Amino acid sequence: MDENENKVSLVRSLDKALNILEVMSHIDGDIDLAKLAKMLSMPKSTLLRLLTTMRHHNLIRQDENTKRFSLGLGLVALGRAAESNFDLVKRIHPFLVDLSERTGETASLLIMEGDHAVYIDQVTSKNIIRGQPRIGLRLELYCSSSGKVLLSSLDEARFEALFKGKKLEQKTSKTIDDLEKLRKELQKVRDQGYATDDEEVEIGGRCVAAPIRNKSGEVIASISVMGPTTRIRQKDFPKLARIVKEEVLKASQSLGYQGT
Repeated sequence: MDENENKVSLVRSLDKALNILEVMSHIDGDIDLAKLAKMLSMPKSTLLRLLTTMRHHNLIRQDENTKRFSLGLGLVALGRAAESNFDLVKRIHPFLVDLSERTGETASLLIMEGDHAVYIDQVTSKNIIRGQPRIGLRLELYCSSSGKVLLSSLDEARFEALFKGKKLEQKTSKTIDDLEKLRKELQKVRDQGYATDDEEVEIGGRCVAAPIRNKSGEVIASISVMGPTTRIRQKDFPKLARIVKEEVLKASQSLGYQGT
């Protein structure tokens, strides 16, 4: 099997696994293998293999005595994590609206997920030429403004773990591709309270971001403003950063943050 065929196979397996979860979500209680296989029109051997894998990740539970299957507690943890993100989106969205109106550019909310920054909400610019990344899009941490903001909150051990053995790919000629340069950039972010992306992810785009903090002062997300280089010039960064920081501070204070 070549690489492309293997990828197709993996996707099909994932599709089957998700279908299993969907069907089981409508079952009251537990179910035996034979009945579930009939409902899914799937060979029992294939179904058992998928159920065993999902059981390993706590997505499926199997009773030791009856051998019947039910949804696992791992789904509860995933649901709570998703719910917390949705709650964050609901509470922060008004500040994105205000920020977009004040700057005329697209305002976005991002969180750190693994080794990437992920868009979870945005308010797009009313301009015809605008930045409009899709919700769920993942960005590299080292070159995006929000990524730098999120990285700047990590201790050295966590930073080392993220980048151990990792090559910093140059997205453009302006992308930081050296860990020591990145460390200096992150210290600059800490000192000034915001980060910039000056065509480091994509030529023609600039971005400014600042950290959202919770009531304990921990950085939990980032708010960014993005736009084309025709409207956001390098000399505009300080003024834009001041506006972003003002809105982000209000957003943080709405979460209980007591700082200024």
